[in-house]
Amino acid sequence: MSANEKLCQLREHMSRQGIDVYIITKNDPHQSENTPDYWNEVCYMTGFTGSAGTAVVTAREAGLWTDGRYYIQAMLELAGSGFKLYRAAEPDVKDFPVYAKDAAPPGGTIGFNGRTFSVAQALNLSNLVRYKRVTLKSDCDLVGEIWQNRPALSKEPIFDHDVKFCGASRGQKLEALRQKMRERGADIYILSSTDDIAWLYNLRGRDMPGKVFFEAFASIDYERAVLFTDLDRTAEVRYILSRDGVILKPLDEARGYAEEFCRQWRDGKPVALLNPEKTGCGFLQALAGCDIQHCTPDLTAEMKAVKNETELANLTLVNIRDGVAMVRFERWLRENVQSGKVTEWDIARKVSELRGQGENFFEPSFPTIAAYEANAAMMHYTPKEQGCAVIKPEGFLLVDSGGSYYDGTTDITRTYVLGAVSEKMRRDFTLVLKSHIALARVIFLYGATGTNLDVLARVPMWDNLMDYKSGTGHGIGFFLNVHEGPCGISLRPSGAPLTPGMIITDEPGVYIEGEYGIRTENTLKVVEHVTNAFGRFLKFEVISYCPIDLNGIDAGLLDEGERRWLNDYHALVYQRLAPHLTASEQLWLAEATRAI
Repeated sequence: MSANEKLCQLREHMSRQGIDVYIITKNDPHQSENTPDYWNEVCYMTGFTGSAGTAVVTAREAGLWTDGRYYIQAMLELAGSGFKLYRAAEPDVKDFPVYAKDAAPPGGTIGFNGRTFSVAQALNLSNLVRYKRVTLKSDCDLVGEIWQNRPALSKEPIFDHDVKFCGASRGQKLEALRQKMRERGADIYILSSTDDIAWLYNLRGRDMPGKVFFEAFASIDYERAVLFTDLDRTAEVRYILSRDGVILKPLDEARGYAEEFCRQWRDGKPVALLNPEKTGCGFLQALAGCDIQHCTPDLTAEMKAVKNETELANLTLVNIRDGVAMVRFERWLRENVQSGKVTEWDIARKVSELRGQGENFFEPSFPTIAAYEANAAMMHYTPKEQGCAVIKPEGFLLVDSGGSYYDGTTDITRTYVLGAVSEKMRRDFTLVLKSHIALARVIFLYGATGTNLDVLARVPMWDNLMDYKSGTGHGIGFFLNVHEGPCGISLRPSGAPLTPGMIITDEPGVYIEGEYGIRTENTLKVVEHVTNAFGRFLKFEVISYCPIDLNGIDAGLLDEGERRWLNDYHALVYQRLAPHLTASEQLWLAEATRAI
């Protein structure tokens, strides 16, 4: 069916069930950033493939809301779909809950799937419609009713993540979590976030490419730690989980278990802890017998964001391996670009192939962004095998890629100069580098969040009346999500202070629609700097090792401190990578990292 035919069918179901406004999400029941195809109802209905998007349908209108990373991509993918693009956060653009509230008639009904619509979203919508006598119907999945040949969920086995990689056992993590629960006065903790569950139980899976976790819920109290998942996937881990005191139960028993826990409580009401941003609102019915305490972010999110000594040591090694692959990729690129036969798809395959030659590689940490010229203006563009651009020996090529290794996760972006570029392009490339350096070398007081630091990266842009419609950096998981909270560097408020042991990216960019995109990204580690009478000061340590293309830099735009930072960084890259390269590769790297 075409998108318009799907819209017609959806509206027929809305009419039959008395629903005036229907909200469609791309969420799974765990509010994951990237979701298996089975759950991505936005993509099915609209054709939009980005990681952030919500659709709203009425009898006469249909809209899709997404953020600045996807404006260009969404315009292209929504063409002819019947859905209008709403640029979230732009002036005079209502956000989708306000639009839904305004579109619903007094006494009308707004529907959504309570399994995938979070508690926080439902509470917000409920507050908006409170005085309009609008009913919220959360027990309907109208898209599911019309979705023919819906993709299956993964049956890939769940496997153990060895403590030699992650540095802490399940028992140690559960003990630390229960201590935090005591501090919050909680009797039971309902955990819905799949990456947090995978981290807590030292398990991994493969629900989709770049997603090394699995469909699950968890319940933790002071006597039991329960994992609810597809038992058919657990053959490899049943014994070790039982040995470590983890109880396995089927996925569909999670709500019933929570309800029974509340019912059997004998001393007043138990206190149930949950994250309203990660838990489907349909779960609240099961906890009706509890006093519910909200926990945002999850306790486990705060715990896993600060990497332990084993993880930090492994991350240094894995980023060296990753840097070796990136050096070999760039050499291959420069040797082959003149042929006129290399495509963006070839680029993505080659990057993964070279990473796969390294120890402990599992899979790419996300689909590689290999974007040539104008395609790179779409921040999250990924090439398809058919119809992608052929790389020419001219202009910019942006490659944003990373690896999931058993001993860590990587994320790095380089923009390559493939031939002659204009003065404007060289200026923009250098501005991105100046922004990158401004953040990488900052010293800051403990307690600062990424929001406090974000402006440092934007000042070189703002000085030139430019900006980028994305955050500047995000946390990275350990053999988990490549985007991990609670830390981040963005204009959006963040309450998570940057803490030693956190891993975060530094990735400002310039995106000129119809022309090119530029991004320079390294991964940073938060480390101690000095404590004195004025307080505790922290700084960043770069742990990505890969040359920045000197051919794109206008050295006259760099001040002495910026040139020194770049030369010191390139000296570090050579020092880290050279012992792992052949003699000819060492010569190539010496030239690529020469001082300017």
